Amino acid sequence: MQRILGFLLFLPVPIVLFLFTRQPLGTPASLGLGVVLVLTHRLYARPFALAHAPGRCLWCGGPARPEAVTLALEEPPGRTEWRACRGSHGDRLRRTLGWAAAHRLFLAVGILGTLAAFLLLAAASVFVRPAVLRPDDSVAVLRLGVALSVLPLGWLAPSRGLAARSSERLPFPVHVQALIGTVWVLWLFRLVGLWWLASGLVHLAGRVHA
Repeated sequence: MQRILGFLLFLPVPIVLFLFTRQPLGTPASLGLGVVLVLTHRLYARPFALAHAPGRCLWCGGPARPEAVTLALEEPPGRTEWRACRGSHGDRLRRTLGWAAAHRLFLAVGILGTLAAFLLLAAASVFVRPAVLRPDDSVAVLRLGVALSVLPLGWLAPSRGLAARSSERLPFPVHVQALIGTVWVLWLFRLVGLWWLASGLVHLAGRVHA
């Protein structure tokens, strides 16, 4: 049941990405609804994740075993404790979070900076002639910027990262990945990141040669 609830609470994340990249309601309404979902998601997702943290593995999302490992993390909202269901999952989690902490500025600028640029460009596209700036131009910026940020995290962090120390401050809160498990979020970063990188480059090439 916890896995199902966690998955349901994770759904606003792909919904936001769909609203931002497809804009099914038109640019203003899609952006507005997406921003509202982003701003309100933490209000219900984080309390759920923290309430179930003692009984779930932050790496795989499964139940914590009697031999579960406790990890103290320094998140942006404050210090928290999470569990890993076994030693190997704890090691992978520490490496992933250690890589994220070591590349905190890179991830913050790459993800948050790209999101800010996307919202500004998407809003501007409403008032600018399509020949100069189209809504799909801002979508390509979002896809390229996010892909270039999360692909290294997805592919390199679990194997190349140095184990995180409890005093290291993470660049992001971990409640989103706790909803379904860090390993599944990393796979989304890998697969969606490759797709977004390719589509962003194809769009850029088309605009250059138009």
